[in-house]
Amino acid sequence: RAGRRRGTPRPSGSSPERRHELAREAPTDRALDGAGEPPATGAGLVRTARTEERNVVLVHLESTRAQSVTPYNKKLKTTPFLDELAKKSLLAERAYTIIPNSLKASISVNCGIEPSLRAAVEAEPGGIPAPCLAGLLKGQGYRTVFFQSASENFMYFGDQAKNLGYKEYYPVETMDTEGFERSNYFGYEDEVMLKPSEEWLKNHGEKPFVAEYLTSTGHHDYFPPSRYKHEHFVEDDKLNRYLNSVRYLDFFVKNLIEQYKKLGLYKDTIFIIFGDHGEGFGEHGRYVHEDNPYEESLKIPLIIHAPWRFQQGERVEELANLTDILPTVLDLLGYEVKGGRYPGYSLLRPLPEERTLFFSCTNREKCLASIKGHEKYIHHYGDQPDEFFDLSEDPLEKRNLLDERAAEARKRCDELLAWRSRINAIYGGETIRPQREATSRWSVPPRSCAFFTKAPAHSGSSSSPDPAQRKCCEA
Repeated sequence: RAGRRRGTPRPSGSSPERRHELAREAPTDRALDGAGEPPATGAGLVRTARTEERNVVLVHLESTRAQSVTPYNKKLKTTPFLDELAKKSLLAERAYTIIPNSLKASISVNCGIEPSLRAAVEAEPGGIPAPCLAGLLKGQGYRTVFFQSASENFMYFGDQAKNLGYKEYYPVETMDTEGFERSNYFGYEDEVMLKPSEEWLKNHGEKPFVAEYLTSTGHHDYFPPSRYKHEHFVEDDKLNRYLNSVRYLDFFVKNLIEQYKKLGLYKDTIFIIFGDHGEGFGEHGRYVHEDNPYEESLKIPLIIHAPWRFQQGERVEELANLTDILPTVLDLLGYEVKGGRYPGYSLLRPLPEERTLFFSCTNREKCLASIKGHEKYIHHYGDQPDEFFDLSEDPLEKRNLLDERAAEARKRCDELLAWRSRINAIYGGETIRPQREATSRWSVPPRSCAFFTKAPAHSGSSSSPDPAQRKCCEA
Protein backbone atom coordinates (compact mmCIF):
# COMPACT_ATOMS: atom_id res chain seq x y z
CA ARG A 1 0.00 0.00 0.00
CA ALA A 2 1.14 3.50 -0.73
CA GLY A 3 1.35 6.06 2.05
CA ARG A 4 -0.36 9.42 2.31
CA ARG A 5 1.14 12.80 1.50
CA ARG A 6 0.00 16.28 2.44
CA GLY A 7 0.45 19.36 0.31
CA THR A 8 -1.34 21.96 -1.73
CA PRO A 9 -1.44 21.35 -5.51
CA ARG A 10 0.66 23.84 -7.41
CA PRO A 11 1.28 24.73 -11.06
CA SER A 12 5.02 24.00 -10.80
CA GLY A 13 4.95 20.36 -11.77
CA SER A 14 4.67 19.13 -8.16
CA SER A 15 0.96 18.39 -7.99
CA PRO A 16 -0.35 14.95 -6.98
CA GLU A 17 -1.31 14.35 -10.61
CA ARG A 18 2.22 15.16 -11.76
CA ARG A 19 3.70 12.88 -9.08
CA HIS A 20 1.67 9.99 -10.46
CA GLU A 21 2.88 10.86 -13.98
CA LEU A 22 6.45 10.75 -12.68
CA ALA A 23 5.74 7.42 -11.05
CA ARG A 24 4.72 6.02 -14.43
CA GLU A 25 7.88 7.46 -15.99
CA ALA A 26 10.09 5.91 -13.30
CA PRO A 27 12.31 2.91 -14.09
CA THR A 28 10.41 -0.32 -13.76
CA ASP A 29 13.24 -2.16 -11.99
CA ARG A 30 12.75 0.05 -8.90
CA ALA A 31 16.44 0.89 -8.89
CA LEU A 32 15.55 4.50 -8.22
CA ASP A 33 12.72 3.98 -5.77
CA GLY A 34 14.48 1.37 -3.65
CA ALA A 35 13.56 -2.21 -2.99
CA GLY A 36 15.39 -3.07 0.19
CA GLU A 37 18.11 -4.79 -1.82
CA PRO A 38 21.85 -4.97 -1.08
CA PRO A 39 23.93 -1.87 -1.90
CA ALA A 40 24.35 -0.89 -5.51
CA THR A 41 27.97 -1.92 -5.89
CA GLY A 42 27.96 -1.51 -9.67
CA ALA A 43 25.41 1.30 -9.92
CA GLY A 44 25.67 4.10 -12.43
CA LEU A 45 23.47 6.89 -13.76
CA VAL A 46 21.60 7.10 -17.05
CA ARG A 47 20.21 10.34 -18.43
CA THR A 48 16.52 10.46 -19.36
CA ALA A 49 14.15 12.92 -21.00
CA ARG A 50 13.60 14.36 -17.51
CA THR A 51 17.28 14.96 -16.72
CA GLU A 52 18.15 18.52 -15.66
CA GLU A 53 21.51 19.88 -14.58
CA ARG A 54 20.96 21.45 -11.18
CA ASN A 55 23.36 22.11 -8.32
CA VAL A 56 23.06 19.94 -5.21
CA VAL A 57 23.87 21.36 -1.76
CA LEU A 58 23.89 19.19 1.36
CA VAL A 59 23.66 21.16 4.61
CA HIS A 60 24.67 18.84 7.44
CA LEU A 61 23.26 20.14 10.74
CA GLU A 62 25.44 18.62 13.44
CA SER A 63 23.60 17.15 16.48
CA THR A 64 20.28 18.73 15.50
CA ARG A 65 17.17 16.92 16.70
CA ALA A 66 13.72 17.39 15.20
CA GLN A 67 12.04 18.45 18.43
CA SER A 68 14.40 21.43 18.81
CA VAL A 69 13.72 23.14 15.46
CA THR A 70 10.64 25.25 14.81
CA PRO A 71 9.26 23.40 11.74
CA TYR A 72 8.84 20.31 13.96
CA ASN A 73 8.00 22.12 17.21
CA LYS A 74 6.01 25.30 16.72
CA LYS A 75 6.22 26.17 20.43
CA LEU A 76 10.01 26.57 20.18
CA LYS A 77 11.20 29.59 18.17
CA THR A 78 14.80 28.51 17.64
CA THR A 79 14.80 28.42 13.83
CA PRO A 80 12.41 31.01 12.33
CA PHE A 81 14.22 31.00 8.98
CA LEU A 82 13.96 27.23 8.63
CA ASP A 83 10.31 27.49 9.57
CA GLU A 84 9.64 29.91 6.73
CA LEU A 85 11.77 27.90 4.32
CA ALA A 86 9.88 24.73 5.19
CA LYS A 87 6.64 26.35 4.04
CA LYS A 88 8.10 26.32 0.51
CA SER A 89 9.84 22.96 0.77
CA LEU A 90 9.29 19.24 1.13
CA LEU A 91 9.52 18.25 4.80
CA ALA A 92 9.67 14.66 6.07
CA GLU A 93 7.65 14.64 9.29
CA ARG A 94 9.00 11.31 10.56
CA ALA A 95 12.62 11.25 9.42
CA TYR A 96 15.26 9.27 11.29
CA THR A 97 18.97 8.61 11.35
CA ILE A 98 20.06 4.96 11.46
CA ILE A 99 23.03 5.20 13.83
CA PRO A 100 23.30 8.38 15.95
CA ASN A 101 26.80 9.26 14.77
CA SER A 102 28.01 11.98 12.38
CA LEU A 103 30.18 9.71 10.25
CA LYS A 104 27.50 7.02 9.95
CA ALA A 105 24.81 9.54 9.04
CA SER A 106 27.05 10.99 6.35
CA ILE A 107 27.32 7.54 4.75
CA SER A 108 23.54 7.18 4.61
CA VAL A 109 23.05 10.67 3.16
CA ASN A 110 25.82 10.61 0.59
CA CYS A 111 25.79 6.96 -0.40
CA GLY A 112 22.15 6.00 0.08
CA ILE A 113 22.98 2.90 2.13
CA GLU A 114 22.87 1.72 5.72
CA PRO A 115 26.24 2.25 7.41
CA SER A 116 28.46 -0.36 8.98
CA LEU A 117 27.78 -1.18 12.62
CA ARG A 118 31.52 -1.10 13.27
CA ALA A 119 33.45 2.08 14.03
CA ALA A 120 34.87 4.16 11.17
CA VAL A 121 35.10 1.28 8.70
CA GLU A 122 33.77 3.52 5.93
CA ALA A 123 36.74 5.90 6.25
CA GLU A 124 39.11 3.09 5.25
CA PRO A 125 40.09 2.79 1.56
CA GLY A 126 37.37 0.80 -0.19
CA GLY A 127 35.25 0.86 2.96
CA ILE A 128 32.06 2.04 1.23
CA PRO A 129 30.39 -0.77 -0.78
CA ALA A 130 28.43 1.46 -3.17
CA PRO A 131 28.94 4.53 -5.37
CA CYS A 132 28.02 7.76 -3.56
CA LEU A 133 26.14 10.81 -4.80
CA ALA A 134 29.21 12.98 -5.42
CA GLY A 135 30.92 10.22 -7.38
CA LEU A 136 27.82 9.40 -9.39
CA LEU A 137 27.30 13.03 -10.41
CA LYS A 138 31.02 13.60 -10.97
CA GLY A 139 30.65 10.99 -13.68
CA GLN A 140 28.00 13.25 -15.23
CA GLY A 141 30.31 16.27 -15.33
CA TYR A 142 29.56 17.73 -11.91
CA ARG A 143 32.21 19.40 -9.78
CA THR A 144 32.37 18.37 -6.13
CA VAL A 145 33.45 20.15 -2.95
CA PHE A 146 33.22 19.53 0.80
CA PHE A 147 33.49 22.28 3.44
CA GLN A 148 33.55 21.78 7.20
CA SER A 149 33.88 24.15 10.15
CA ALA A 150 35.48 21.35 12.17
CA SER A 151 38.99 20.00 12.32
CA GLU A 152 40.08 17.60 9.61
CA ASN A 153 40.47 14.95 12.33
CA PHE A 154 36.84 15.17 13.41
CA MET A 155 35.27 11.73 12.90
CA TYR A 156 37.80 10.86 10.16
CA PHE A 157 36.14 13.26 7.73
CA GLY A 158 39.49 14.01 6.10
CA ASP A 159 39.50 10.45 4.75
CA GLN A 160 35.73 10.23 4.56
CA ALA A 161 35.26 13.10 2.10
CA LYS A 162 37.56 11.44 -0.41
CA ASN A 163 35.77 8.10 -0.07
CA LEU A 164 32.45 9.86 -0.59
CA GLY A 165 33.69 11.06 -3.98
CA TYR A 166 34.44 14.73 -3.25
CA LYS A 167 37.37 16.03 -5.28
CA GLU A 168 37.99 19.17 -3.21
CA TYR A 169 37.99 19.21 0.58
CA TYR A 170 38.28 22.25 2.86
CA PRO A 171 38.37 21.64 6.62
CA VAL A 172 38.69 24.49 9.12
CA GLU A 173 42.51 24.22 9.01
CA THR A 174 42.38 25.72 5.50
CA MET A 175 40.21 28.69 6.57
CA ASP A 176 40.95 32.08 8.11
CA THR A 177 39.53 31.79 11.65
CA GLU A 178 40.36 35.33 12.77
CA GLY A 179 37.24 36.94 14.19
CA PHE A 180 35.39 33.63 14.55
CA GLU A 181 34.65 31.94 17.86
CA ARG A 182 35.21 28.35 18.78
CA SER A 183 31.91 26.48 19.14
CA ASN A 184 33.26 23.33 20.80
CA TYR A 185 36.47 21.40 21.30
CA PHE A 186 37.02 20.60 17.59
CA GLY A 187 35.42 23.37 15.55
CA TYR A 188 34.58 26.99 14.95
CA GLU A 189 31.32 28.77 14.36
CA ASP A 190 29.95 27.73 11.00
CA GLU A 191 30.05 31.11 9.29
CA VAL A 192 33.80 30.56 8.96
CA MET A 193 32.81 28.53 5.88
CA LEU A 194 31.04 31.40 4.09
CA LYS A 195 34.10 33.18 2.67
CA PRO A 196 35.78 30.05 1.22
CA SER A 197 32.37 28.97 -0.07
CA GLU A 198 31.87 32.27 -1.88
CA GLU A 199 35.37 32.14 -3.40
CA TRP A 200 34.85 28.59 -4.64
CA LEU A 201 31.42 29.34 -6.07
CA LYS A 202 32.71 32.39 -7.95
CA ASN A 203 35.42 30.28 -9.55
CA HIS A 204 33.45 27.09 -10.21
CA GLY A 205 29.74 27.91 -10.12
CA GLU A 206 29.33 28.13 -13.89
CA LYS A 207 29.06 24.33 -14.09
CA PRO A 208 26.78 22.07 -12.03
CA PHE A 209 28.24 20.96 -8.73
CA VAL A 210 27.67 19.01 -5.52
CA ALA A 211 28.67 20.82 -2.33
CA GLU A 212 28.40 19.70 1.27
CA TYR A 213 28.65 21.98 4.30
CA LEU A 214 29.35 20.10 7.53
CA THR A 215 28.49 22.33 10.48
CA SER A 216 29.78 21.80 14.01
CA THR A 217 28.07 24.37 16.26
CA GLY A 218 25.34 22.00 17.49
CA HIS A 219 27.81 19.47 18.90
CA HIS A 220 28.52 19.18 22.61
CA ASP A 221 29.88 20.88 24.67
CA TYR A 222 27.46 23.55 23.40
CA PHE A 223 29.27 26.89 23.22
CA PRO A 224 26.88 28.95 21.08
CA PRO A 225 28.71 31.83 19.35
CA SER A 226 27.79 35.31 20.55
CA ARG A 227 27.51 36.74 17.03
CA TYR A 228 23.69 36.81 17.19
CA LYS A 229 23.41 37.07 20.97
CA HIS A 230 21.55 34.46 23.00
CA GLU A 231 17.94 33.92 23.99
CA HIS A 232 16.43 32.34 27.07
CA PHE A 233 14.50 29.25 25.98
CA VAL A 234 14.59 27.01 29.08
CA GLU A 235 15.89 27.10 32.65
CA ASP A 236 18.35 24.21 32.24
CA ASP A 237 21.68 25.85 31.34
CA LYS A 238 23.08 23.02 29.21
CA LEU A 239 19.86 22.60 27.22
CA ASN A 240 19.55 26.36 26.80
CA ARG A 241 23.09 26.55 25.41
CA TYR A 242 22.24 23.73 23.01
CA LEU A 243 19.08 25.48 21.83
CA ASN A 244 21.06 28.66 21.21
CA SER A 245 23.54 26.61 19.21
CA VAL A 246 20.63 25.38 17.09
CA ARG A 247 19.45 28.97 16.78
CA TYR A 248 22.90 29.92 15.43
CA LEU A 249 22.61 27.18 12.79
CA ASP A 250 19.43 28.86 11.58
CA PHE A 251 21.38 32.06 10.92
CA PHE A 252 24.05 30.08 9.08
CA VAL A 253 21.53 28.41 6.77
CA LYS A 254 19.90 31.77 6.08
CA ASN A 255 23.24 33.42 5.23
CA LEU A 256 24.32 30.48 3.08
CA ILE A 257 21.16 30.64 0.99
CA GLU A 258 21.52 34.43 0.74
CA GLN A 259 25.02 33.82 -0.63
CA TYR A 260 23.62 31.58 -3.35
CA LYS A 261 21.02 34.21 -4.22
CA LYS A 262 23.68 36.92 -4.40
CA LEU A 263 25.77 34.80 -6.78
CA GLY A 264 22.79 33.94 -9.00
CA LEU A 265 22.92 30.22 -8.14
CA TYR A 266 19.86 29.88 -5.92
CA LYS A 267 17.20 29.16 -8.54
CA ASP A 268 19.10 26.20 -9.99
CA THR A 269 20.12 24.58 -6.69
CA ILE A 270 18.57 21.81 -4.61
CA PHE A 271 19.19 22.38 -0.89
CA ILE A 272 18.98 19.30 1.36
CA ILE A 273 19.00 20.35 5.02
CA PHE A 274 19.26 17.48 7.48
CA GLY A 275 20.21 16.61 11.02
CA ASP A 276 22.73 13.82 11.40
CA HIS A 277 21.33 12.75 14.77
CA GLY A 278 19.69 14.30 17.79
CA GLU A 279 20.85 14.81 21.35
CA GLY A 280 19.72 13.64 24.76
CA PHE A 281 19.42 15.80 27.86
CA GLY A 282 18.38 13.24 30.42
CA GLU A 283 14.89 12.57 29.07
CA HIS A 284 15.56 8.85 29.51
CA GLY A 285 18.54 9.08 31.81
CA ARG A 286 20.92 9.45 28.85
CA TYR A 287 22.88 12.38 27.49
CA VAL A 288 24.34 13.23 24.09
CA HIS A 289 23.62 10.68 21.34
CA GLU A 290 26.00 7.76 20.83
CA ASP A 291 24.12 5.09 22.78
CA ASN A 292 20.73 6.76 22.94
CA PRO A 293 17.95 4.85 21.07
CA TYR A 294 15.14 7.26 21.96
CA GLU A 295 13.37 9.81 19.78
CA GLU A 296 15.44 12.74 21.03
CA SER A 297 18.52 11.03 19.55
CA LEU A 298 17.13 9.33 16.42
CA LYS A 299 14.46 11.66 15.01
CA ILE A 300 15.96 14.40 12.88
CA PRO A 301 14.85 17.28 10.63
CA LEU A 302 14.86 16.66 6.89
CA ILE A 303 13.91 19.51 4.58
CA ILE A 304 14.39 19.56 0.81
CA HIS A 305 14.19 22.99 -0.79
CA ALA A 306 14.10 23.29 -4.58
CA PRO A 307 13.04 26.83 -5.60
CA TRP A 308 11.17 25.62 -8.69
CA ARG A 309 9.20 23.00 -6.71
CA PHE A 310 7.10 22.78 -3.55
CA GLN A 311 6.10 26.49 -3.56
CA GLN A 312 3.08 25.73 -1.40
CA GLY A 313 4.98 23.27 0.77
CA GLU A 314 4.67 19.50 0.91
CA ARG A 315 4.79 17.05 3.81
CA VAL A 316 5.76 13.38 3.83
CA GLU A 317 3.89 11.68 6.67
CA GLU A 318 5.33 8.18 6.36
CA LEU A 319 8.50 6.81 7.90
CA ALA A 320 11.66 8.04 6.20
CA ASN A 321 15.36 7.88 6.90
CA LEU A 322 18.59 9.36 5.57
CA THR A 323 18.96 6.70 2.85
CA ASP A 324 16.02 8.37 1.10
CA ILE A 325 18.03 11.49 0.27
CA LEU A 326 20.08 10.00 -2.58
CA PRO A 327 17.11 8.56 -4.53
CA THR A 328 15.12 11.77 -3.94
CA VAL A 329 17.92 13.94 -5.33
CA LEU A 330 18.36 11.69 -8.37
CA ASP A 331 14.60 11.77 -8.92
CA LEU A 332 14.60 15.58 -8.79
CA LEU A 333 17.47 15.66 -11.29
CA GLY A 334 15.75 13.14 -13.56
CA TYR A 335 18.42 10.41 -13.53
CA GLU A 336 17.81 6.68 -13.53
CA VAL A 337 20.02 4.20 -11.70
CA LYS A 338 21.25 1.16 -13.61
CA GLY A 339 23.38 -1.75 -12.50
CA GLY A 340 22.21 -1.88 -8.92
CA ARG A 341 19.61 -0.91 -6.35
CA TYR A 342 19.73 1.47 -3.43
CA PRO A 343 17.63 0.65 -0.34
CA GLY A 344 16.04 4.09 0.06
CA TYR A 345 12.93 5.56 -1.54
CA SER A 346 12.33 8.78 -3.42
CA LEU A 347 10.31 11.09 -1.18
CA LEU A 348 8.64 12.49 -4.31
CA ARG A 349 6.61 9.30 -4.59
CA PRO A 350 4.22 7.43 -2.31
CA LEU A 351 6.06 5.43 0.35
CA PRO A 352 5.11 1.95 1.61
CA GLU A 353 3.05 2.07 4.79
CA GLU A 354 4.47 -1.27 5.97
CA ARG A 355 8.05 0.01 5.97
CA THR A 356 10.18 -0.90 9.00
CA LEU A 357 13.11 1.28 10.05
CA PHE A 358 16.05 -0.27 11.88
CA PHE A 359 18.52 1.42 14.21
CA SER A 360 21.65 0.68 16.20
CA CYS A 361 23.52 2.48 18.96
CA THR A 362 26.98 3.68 18.01
CA ASN A 363 28.86 1.32 20.31
CA ARG A 364 28.67 -2.44 19.88
CA GLU A 365 25.99 -4.40 21.69
CA LYS A 366 24.49 -1.41 23.45
CA CYS A 367 21.14 -1.29 21.69
CA LEU A 368 19.13 -2.06 18.58
CA ALA A 369 15.72 -0.61 17.75
CA SER A 370 13.02 -0.68 15.10
CA ILE A 371 9.91 1.29 14.20
CA LYS A 372 7.01 -0.18 12.26
CA GLY A 373 4.09 2.17 11.82
CA HIS A 374 3.96 3.94 15.17
CA GLU A 375 5.21 1.01 17.22
CA LYS A 376 8.79 1.13 18.43
CA TYR A 377 10.80 -1.69 19.96
CA ILE A 378 14.20 -1.29 21.69
CA HIS A 379 16.53 -4.18 22.48
CA HIS A 380 19.16 -3.46 25.17
CA TYR A 381 21.24 -6.65 24.94
CA GLY A 382 20.30 -7.63 28.50
CA ASP A 383 21.68 -4.47 30.09
CA GLN A 384 18.18 -3.28 31.03
CA PRO A 385 14.59 -4.27 30.23
CA ASP A 386 13.72 -4.12 26.56
CA GLU A 387 11.06 -1.59 25.65
CA PHE A 388 8.01 -1.33 23.41
CA PHE A 389 6.26 1.99 22.78
CA ASP A 390 3.25 3.21 20.85
CA LEU A 391 4.53 6.54 19.54
CA SER A 392 1.07 7.62 18.38
CA GLU A 393 -0.14 7.60 22.00
CA ASP A 394 3.18 8.03 23.78
CA PRO A 395 5.56 10.17 21.68
CA LEU A 396 7.80 10.84 24.69
CA GLU A 397 8.33 7.10 25.28
CA LYS A 398 7.23 7.02 28.90
CA ARG A 399 5.06 3.87 29.03
CA ASN A 400 6.77 0.56 28.32
CA LEU A 401 4.26 -1.87 26.78
CA LEU A 402 6.59 -4.86 26.72
CA ASP A 403 4.41 -6.96 29.05
CA GLU A 404 1.43 -6.45 26.74
CA ARG A 405 3.37 -6.91 23.48
CA ALA A 406 5.81 -9.70 24.41
CA ALA A 407 5.02 -11.86 21.38
CA GLU A 408 5.46 -8.97 18.97
CA ALA A 409 8.68 -7.98 20.76
CA ARG A 410 10.14 -11.46 20.19
CA LYS A 411 9.36 -11.18 16.49
CA ARG A 412 10.82 -7.69 16.28
CA CYS A 413 13.97 -8.82 18.06
CA ASP A 414 14.47 -11.62 15.54
CA GLU A 415 14.06 -9.07 12.74
CA LEU A 416 16.67 -6.80 14.33
CA LEU A 417 19.20 -9.59 14.69
CA ALA A 418 18.64 -10.60 11.08
CA TRP A 419 19.16 -6.98 10.03
CA ARG A 420 22.36 -6.82 12.08
CA SER A 421 23.66 -9.97 10.40
CA ARG A 422 22.82 -8.63 6.94
CA ILE A 423 24.67 -5.35 7.56
CA ASN A 424 27.67 -7.17 9.02
CA ALA A 425 27.79 -9.43 5.95
CA ILE A 426 27.77 -6.44 3.60
CA TYR A 427 30.74 -4.88 5.36
CA GLY A 428 32.68 -8.11 5.80
CA GLY A 429 31.45 -9.34 9.17
CA GLU A 430 32.59 -8.46 12.67
CA THR A 431 34.53 -9.94 15.53
CA ILE A 432 32.06 -11.54 17.91
CA ARG A 433 32.68 -10.59 21.51
CA PRO A 434 33.07 -13.63 23.78
CA GLN A 435 30.00 -14.51 25.80
CA ARG A 436 29.86 -12.69 29.11
CA GLU A 437 30.59 -14.78 32.13
CA ALA A 438 27.43 -15.87 33.85
CA THR A 439 26.80 -13.95 37.04
CA SER A 440 23.75 -16.04 37.85
CA ARG A 441 22.19 -19.30 36.80
CA TRP A 442 21.31 -17.68 33.47
CA SER A 443 23.36 -15.82 30.87
CA VAL A 444 22.66 -14.21 27.52
CA PRO A 445 23.77 -16.22 24.45
CA PRO A 446 25.93 -13.98 22.27
CA ARG A 447 23.50 -14.00 19.32
CA SER A 448 20.25 -14.19 21.25
CA CYS A 449 17.33 -11.89 21.75
CA ALA A 450 17.04 -11.37 25.49
CA PHE A 451 14.38 -9.14 26.90
CA PHE A 452 12.65 -8.75 30.20
CA THR A 453 8.94 -9.22 30.61
CA LYS A 454 8.75 -7.18 33.80
CA ALA A 455 10.01 -3.65 33.40
CA PRO A 456 11.18 -1.56 36.35
CA ALA A 457 9.09 1.32 37.62
CA HIS A 458 11.06 3.88 35.59
CA SER A 459 11.57 3.11 31.91
CA GLY A 460 15.19 3.50 30.91
CA SER A 461 16.64 2.36 34.22
CA SER A 462 19.93 0.55 33.93
CA SER A 463 19.37 -1.64 36.97
CA SER A 464 19.26 -5.36 36.29
CA PRO A 465 16.10 -7.28 37.17
CA ASP A 466 16.00 -10.69 38.74
CA PRO A 467 17.29 -13.26 36.20
CA ALA A 468 14.09 -15.21 36.64
CA GLN A 469 12.24 -12.35 34.98
CA ARG A 470 14.32 -12.68 31.81
CA LYS A 471 13.02 -14.40 28.72
CA CYS A 472 15.17 -15.41 25.81
CA CYS A 473 14.30 -16.23 22.24
CA GLU A 474 17.06 -17.76 20.16
CA ALA A 475 17.84 -15.94 16.93
